[in-house]
Amino acid sequence: MISTRIIVIGGLLTCLSVLFQSVPILFSEVLVFVTILSALPIYIIAKISPKAGAAGYIIAAILIMFLSAHEGLFFLCSNGIVGLSLGVCHHYTNKKLTIYAISSAALTIALSVMNFVIGIPVFGMKMPYSIYIQLGILLLFSWIYIIFYFYIANFFFKIINKMYKI
Repeated sequence: MISTRIIVIGGLLTCLSVLFQSVPILFSEVLVFVTILSALPIYIIAKISPKAGAAGYIIAAILIMFLSAHEGLFFLCSNGIVGLSLGVCHHYTNKKLTIYAISSAALTIALSVMNFVIGIPVFGMKMPYSIYIQLGILLLFSWIYIIFYFYIANFFFKIINKMYKI
């Protein structure tokens, strides 16, 4: 059972995630880098409660899809999965290597679906290498990105936790 407090916090953080992911839709594609922040609220709620984090991830994706299918897909396969996987993993363990491995695998799988199944080039262009080299590049990118994002997300979580005792 999820407490009312967690539901309210999750709802607010989900709305914040939708707002960050929708910046290029509402303003300009020039601000596309702001979408990286959409993983942060999902990480926070998933770290507090994995169930609420999963619900926030799904609800945010649906709301973003109403605005733009393109941004919704990117949220599902990149920013959202980063926040959800890091938050859920960090909820259950403090072992960084485990968090990095599981989260980078989840991101690699999601990016592979976008790249190979849906046909949207992840890096903006088709990579001219064999599929194994492309997967290796995606895994390496995911590993580095997850480590970088984990430190930033955890830093913000600690600040917010001190201020609001969540």
